[in-house]
Amino acid sequence: MAGDRTTEHNVGTTHGRDQSAATPLMTLTYRSRATTPLSESQLSDLQHSAAARNRAENITGMMVYNDDRFFQWLEGPPASIARVWSSISQDPRHADIEALSVHSAPTRLFANWSLKLTTGLGDPLIGDLTAAAVSSTNAAAERLAALVIATEPSEARLLLLAAHAEFRSISALTELLIEPAARCLGDLWADDDCGEYDVTLGLCRLQTFLREVAADSVQQHSEHPLVVLVAPLPGEIHMLGATLDAEALWQAGHDTRVRFPSTEQALERIVATSWFDAVDLSLSPAFTREHRIDRMSHIIDSVRRASKNPALVVIAGGRAFYDRAASSADVHSDGSSTSAAHLSDDIARARRSHA
Repeated sequence: MAGDRTTEHNVGTTHGRDQSAATPLMTLTYRSRATTPLSESQLSDLQHSAAARNRAENITGMMVYNDDRFFQWLEGPPASIARVWSSISQDPRHADIEALSVHSAPTRLFANWSLKLTTGLGDPLIGDLTAAAVSSTNAAAERLAALVIATEPSEARLLLLAAHAEFRSISALTELLIEPAARCLGDLWADDDCGEYDVTLGLCRLQTFLREVAADSVQQHSEHPLVVLVAPLPGEIHMLGATLDAEALWQAGHDTRVRFPSTEQALERIVATSWFDAVDLSLSPAFTREHRIDRMSHIIDSVRRASKNPALVVIAGGRAFYDRAASSADVHSDGSSTSAAHLSDDIARARRSHA
C-alpha cells in the first residue's frame, strides 16, 4: 500500500478567493472506522471521487487512513461543508462516525490540496517539504497555539497528526509547527490574551503530543555518537525546549542524557560525575527570559569548571536566541541553537571551532 497520495496541486488560486473576510471558512474534523479493510485500489477510488467532490464544493483538506481507521480534516465554505458532511455521514464504507470539531477558521491549512491522503506508513525521515506546507505554517502554528490552551485540546492532537502526515518528518514538524506554536503562546501572553499558566499548560500539551507522534521514530546510525547532556537551565519551568532537543539529538544517533536539575549545584554534580562531550542548556521556547541571561552565563561558567571533560562544548537555546535577544557571547557558550532541528549541526560546528 502506498504511503502517501496527493491530488490537485494547483488549486491555490481558486481556493484563495474565499480567504477574504467576506466569505467565511469552516473547518470540520472527524474520525471513523472502515466497515471492511480497504485495498489500495479501493483507497485510490475513494481518493479520486472525494477529491472531485471537494473541488466542486471548493473544499480542501487531508485524510489519514491507518489500521482501518479514518481521520479527516475538511475546510471550506459552511454550506459546502454541510453538504459534504451529509454525504460522508451516509457513506456505508465506514461506521462509528464521530465529528470531533466544527468551527470557523481564519484561513486554510491545506489550500493546495483538494484531498491529501496518507496511510501513515511512509518513511517518517523523509524531509522534503512542499511549498504548500511551508506557506501554511504560520496559520497552522497560530491555530495550534490556540488549540493547546483550549478546554478540550483533542483537536490540537489531530492538527499535529495531520501536519506530521504533511511534513513526514519530526524535524520539520518541530521547526515549522511546534516551535512556532510555542512562540505564538508567548505572544498570546504578551498581548494579554492568556495567562502564564495557560502558556505553561500549552507547552506541556505540545510536549505530550510530540511524544505520541514521535513514538515510532527511528534512530539514525552514527559512527561516533556524542554523549550529550540535555537540560533546561535550573529554575526554568518550561521543559518543551529540552524535550525537542533530546528527540532531535537521539534521532541523529547521539547518546542523549536528559536531566532536569533543580539547582545550579545539581547541574554541576551531573557534569562532575559523568563524561559529556557536549551540554545543551535551554531557556523557555515561549518567553525570551532576558532577565536570566546573566545568570545563564554564570551557570555555564560553573559547568565548565565542574566538568570532567576539559574540552566540554556548551550550546545555549531557547526563544532568546531565536529572537536574537541574546547571543552565545552573552552567555559564554560555544554556540547557540535557534531550533532543535539544527542542534546536532550546531554542536558539530561548535566542536570544530573549539578544537
